[in-house]
Amino acid sequence: MVKLQVRIREIPVLDKLQYLHCLLSSVLPIVKQIHHEQCFEVELEQRLCGTYIDLVRAKLNADEQMCCNICRIPIIDYHRHCANCSYDLCLHCCQDLRGASKHGVGTEVNENQIDRRIQDEETLSKFVIDSRGRINLSDKYQGWKANNDGSIPCPPKEHGGCNYSSLNLSCIFKMNWVAKLVKNVEEMVSGCKVYDADTPQKSGLSDSTLCQHAHRDDSDDNFLYCPLSEDIKVDGINKFRKHWVRGEPVIVKQVFDSSSISSWDPMAIWKGIRETSDEKIKDENRTVKAIDCLHWSEVDIELDQFIRGYSEGRIRENGSLEMLKLKDWPSPSASEEFLLYQRPEFISKLPFLEFIHSRLGILNVAAKLPHYSLQNDVGPKICISYGSHEELGVGNSVINLHFKMRDMVYLLVHTCEAKAKHCQENGSFDPEKSLEEGRLPDISLGGRNIQEDEVKTAAEKNEKMEDQGVDNTTSIEELERIEDQGAERTTSVPEVERTETIRMEEVEGMEGQQLRKNHDDIPVEIHTGVSWDVFRRQDVPKLTDYLRTRCEDLWKPDNAVHDFATRPLYDGTVFLNGFHKRRLKEEFGVEPWSFEQHLGQAVFIPAGCPFQVRNLQSNVQLGLDFLSPESLGVASRLAAEIRCLPNEHEAKLQVLEVGKMSLYAASSAIKEVQKLVLDPKLGAEIGFEDPNLTAAVSENLKKVAKPRQISCA
Repeated sequence: MVKLQVRIREIPVLDKLQYLHCLLSSVLPIVKQIHHEQCFEVELEQRLCGTYIDLVRAKLNADEQMCCNICRIPIIDYHRHCANCSYDLCLHCCQDLRGASKHGVGTEVNENQIDRRIQDEETLSKFVIDSRGRINLSDKYQGWKANNDGSIPCPPKEHGGCNYSSLNLSCIFKMNWVAKLVKNVEEMVSGCKVYDADTPQKSGLSDSTLCQHAHRDDSDDNFLYCPLSEDIKVDGINKFRKHWVRGEPVIVKQVFDSSSISSWDPMAIWKGIRETSDEKIKDENRTVKAIDCLHWSEVDIELDQFIRGYSEGRIRENGSLEMLKLKDWPSPSASEEFLLYQRPEFISKLPFLEFIHSRLGILNVAAKLPHYSLQNDVGPKICISYGSHEELGVGNSVINLHFKMRDMVYLLVHTCEAKAKHCQENGSFDPEKSLEEGRLPDISLGGRNIQEDEVKTAAEKNEKMEDQGVDNTTSIEELERIEDQGAERTTSVPEVERTETIRMEEVEGMEGQQLRKNHDDIPVEIHTGVSWDVFRRQDVPKLTDYLRTRCEDLWKPDNAVHDFATRPLYDGTVFLNGFHKRRLKEEFGVEPWSFEQHLGQAVFIPAGCPFQVRNLQSNVQLGLDFLSPESLGVASRLAAEIRCLPNEHEAKLQVLEVGKMSLYAASSAIKEVQKLVLDPKLGAEIGFEDPNLTAAVSENLKKVAKPRQISCA
């Protein structure tokens, strides 16, 4: 992987120390939890062996990854291993197996000892997950139990083991590495006296950088932070962090102007990638993978055909628009090389590089993993997909409702309104005929159509009013409106919000962002590129309840998982249209932030916030994943939930190694602090595992912090 050599502004020493302190404070609870789990297993091993133990280190190459044989989650460090058949068990699965074997555990290891980790974890930081998410092993692994003394035998052959003796405690890193990290981090965090500058704070409504994107009752977070790129140069990252710590999306405007839009045309991207990448296939008929957004299935398509459909549109046999998005093209490595050699200025223009840069971001926890790590690529990605301003009902959402355990940023770099000429010329696509074909804006399973339900409800209401002798003019008009207009757009909002949106567009149009004027000075709206719905983290339980309750009413593709109701936000198989969003608010009081992304805008989405996306035009997005200190606790909780999903679930393939990231982040930050507070000539030479170093670091931190208080989360 080529490293992006992007020049990032020099961070002042005290600011850098503040960022490092924030990073260390965030990773400390996770590192302490890992250490506590290891201590429990070490004490148990000592009781079993009766002597001092020296753990055997697993022999792994730098680019290898060890996964647990039960949960298939990458192992952080300590684990139990069979010397005979190489069966590996993570510490969490060890605890789950002992918990499932409690009825057979004798007095040698009582229930309190087994659950000590669980009890002590509750006393850790609020960011540390609890252990309620356990895998039920008693049914799946019948006949395999932990011994009375707490030891675990290798499972029988039918469960993948060899039934040989007991699994031995082993490690990946040095035996006491985590313990030394905990000691160093604790002293550095406590040695730097700070005040909490990043406590969630309310911003005044008079703030020009705030825009209303929700209308929740009795809520102080209806407004989102929407600064101009120029504002960030003045405000820095502190204002961003005050909103980010609250789990709020952020929209940065005018990251770049429209003068460079042609350089992001898909054909220009293809040409640039062929010039810079190592890809050997350079023929014009290259076949790539794409996702059909109607069936959510993979299709093969020639790249030039896809690019032609990007601007001209593609029509299905029944006359409906076909919505596609490229999958894994360009590849992450090709995207990174293309940006490095063809568009190097764009990465440097991105806001908040301290958070999002995949290699140099000082506040990007994911950036601390070694470059050879097998963790999923977190570098920049180029996302190319179709879109339509027309609401097709089903099949035109490019991202269904789901959440991710990473933070994300998407920069809209190119848009194109597909003309769908073939559709218009042949007369095969007619909005009036779409009702007969079932391609409705609001559609659900079982052949039941939401629009038809609304018409039926209005008709019944009208008939009832006639029977009661009541003037039914309004009801007739309502019925005609529903029939004439069809169901409303997915992005439709309450009338109050529509009025507010119009007012905001008029104001922003004066800035030249969202409206353009013709020669007669009549404002003409420019169609936006992407429609976003982002839900709050605290609304996840209610949102999940709604999805489970309305499971049968929600349209899902044929290949949707059968047990969708058990984990709806991990499967990403449904899209909430306007009807369901209204019902969700009426029944559960849950409303998302809804906004439209314009060309040149960057949208930041916090980890753990459910979101869905619909393209209003064909477009190209530049996306980056990152993990901020503020989202570390959320990512840790989601990792625990993902561990309990079925092993074949796609989310397990995307799971972040939050624990390992935290360990590397702690190690990296300690080294950086040493360079700042100790003699620079010696900082690079002193090892962070030196037991005599922590006191000196703590003392130096006090001296540095004394003349000036350092704000930190």
